[in-house]
Amino acid sequence: MAGDRETVGVREGAQDVVGRLGMSVATPTIRRMQATVELTPAQRRTLEGLIGTDERPVFAVDAVLRVRDRIEEAARAFEPPEPLWIGKSNLSDLHRCPGLFDAVRAGERAPFTFSARTAAGRLAHKAIELEVAGREERNPHDLVEQAAERLTEDGAFSAYWGGLDALHRDENLMDAAKTLELFRSTMPPLRQMRRELAPSTEWHVRVELLGGTVVLSGQLDLVLGSGRAEGAARATRLAIDLKTGRAWPEHAEDMRFYALLLGLRFGIPPYRVATLYLESGEWQAEDVDERVLDRAADRVIEAIRAAAASAAGRPGALTPGPYCTWCPRSLTCPSSATRETA
Repeated sequence: MAGDRETVGVREGAQDVVGRLGMSVATPTIRRMQATVELTPAQRRTLEGLIGTDERPVFAVDAVLRVRDRIEEAARAFEPPEPLWIGKSNLSDLHRCPGLFDAVRAGERAPFTFSARTAAGRLAHKAIELEVAGREERNPHDLVEQAAERLTEDGAFSAYWGGLDALHRDENLMDAAKTLELFRSTMPPLRQMRRELAPSTEWHVRVELLGGTVVLSGQLDLVLGSGRAEGAARATRLAIDLKTGRAWPEHAEDMRFYALLLGLRFGIPPYRVATLYLESGEWQAEDVDERVLDRAADRVIEAIRAAAASAAGRPGALTPGPYCTWCPRSLTCPSSATRETA
């Protein structure tokens, strides 16, 4: 992780999290589920403390419409010269430095290539997808091998995988199998609870605003809950990002963006968003309310304005930092921390 990021404490006990998120008595469906499915203490903690066993909240529908109107008003006022695509990484780039934001949007970053770390992460995510979708229990090592076979359909992954010898492939597979086992040991058995929890993995979500002038997009690792509810305005979904490292401030902002994305896409946001850290079993969770949506919308509006200003020849002030090391303009930017230390 980049050295400019400040870690965030997430070492809360299960009861602390339950109290903070305002959990109540379990619903009959959850009680029946808990009675029929055997859970480990860690899995029960996740079910009760993160997923929650309370009645899902009702959300004001007009709040989402108001947020949409605010973003579209900004897009009208600043008239981006071409469709502006915004994802969570773009918002993080802008927070670090407008120059990094502009460089990445301009396509100046080198094409993505896999490393041992990113390949193991992709393998683990694919294995988790197969785990949740599967109809039967499978050995984690067999599952990650099947995940690798599926991923070779991706040209970039296939090129990386084909260049490894057998030993390095086995190392990648072992790393992914360990992550899969951490997931299994932390989450309740989603395959057995599919009817109650409605799990979905690798969600690609896109929202087009003002006729496609602004496009918000993202991919969510895991979503629990369906859109079906007794009340049309009842929030039923939980969005989870899975991480193997430590907690960083941008993780909370990323999840707020996902709350906005889901709210705009479906009209009702998730009741909660969270980053789950598999190595520790801890999480950063936030109940979604209007303040969460407004904060995410403010960051999107800031990105729209920054893109429009840059296109008009008024780029933002450059702010050097450790992230200069991965900026495409690190060797030419007059404020680059990389050039200063070269």
